[in-house]
Amino acid sequence: MEYSKELTAIQMWLKSTAGLNSFKRGTNVNLSRPVVLFDVPGRGRARHLTRYAYVQTVTWPCTLYVDTLDEAVRYQEALVSDLEDRCNVLEIKEDGKRVGWLKNVVAKFNNGESLDATFTLTYEVAYKRKGWDASTPTADVMYTRLDVKPEK
Repeated sequence: MEYSKELTAIQMWLKSTAGLNSFKRGTNVNLSRPVVLFDVPGRGRARHLTRYAYVQTVTWPCTLYVDTLDEAVRYQEALVSDLEDRCNVLEIKEDGKRVGWLKNVVAKFNNGESLDATFTLTYEVAYKRKGWDASTPTADVMYTRLDVKPEK
């Protein structure tokens, strides 16, 4: 997986669930509300799955910009309840085919003093180490052995 595929999966989920447009934060961004802006994600290795694969915990700080308190509550409820309905799992797709999952996805909204609601998306994603070939090697020689059970 790549972070761009993860971000695409999250953006597709935001659009299909709540109808929210979302963008990466830029230097001169003037967008109409409601919109979600993504900040720099934090990543950390959580645990090894196998010798060649491990799990990363990713945290995306985001900001939801809305016009009214009612909109903020409606979007928060839609996102949190949809994650619960999906058992906190989002699919990563490429060319219409599922290529991975974002697991244990949690959207945590923070208390705010304005209509710019900050929240964090936290999830786990599995990666394989690059440069390691974990495939089973091909057989060079094959032997056939016949085991015969002696008669009594």
